[in-house]
Amino acid sequence: MTARSFGPVVATVLDGGRKPRRRFADLLIAATAHADDLDLSTRNGTDFAGLDELVRVVCI
Repeated sequence: MTARSFGPVVATVLDGGRKPRRRFADLLIAATAHADDLDLSTRNGTDFAGLDELVRVVCI
């Protein structure tokens, strides 16, 4: 399921004018959270900026 979620996550990043290649690990984390309908907890919310429509980002 994560592989299916990776496409929409990358598309959202591209639509936001950002480069997905530099963010590969972060995007895999976001795709996993999206696929499993989980919140994404992070200390650096800016890494996941623009993904709010796909996954709930919780800054801790």
